[in-house]
Amino acid sequence: VAFGAFFETGTKTPESRAEPEILTWWSEIFEVPCVAIGGIAPANAAPLVRAGADFLAVSSGVWSHEEGPAAAVRALNRIMMEESTGP
Repeated sequence: VAFGAFFETGTKTPESRAEPEILTWWSEIFEVPCVAIGGIAPANAAPLVRAGADFLAVSSGVWSHEEGPAAAVRALNRIMMEESTGP
């Protein structure tokens, strides 16, 4: 299940903006993993992971990262490991 867009995104024009609290709500009630999507980059991903995102759907946050895609993926992996509230 995917929730978003959490941030401004150039990939598409979102009709509404999601708040991180929906990730917390979902993770407290359901066992099905959830995905955060929409304008996510290493600079803004941590609050979404802390709120309960099991996965991050990232496009320009990786491909347009100032240090290149590999650096973005390393940073996002670190955030997932350090900020995750799951098992």
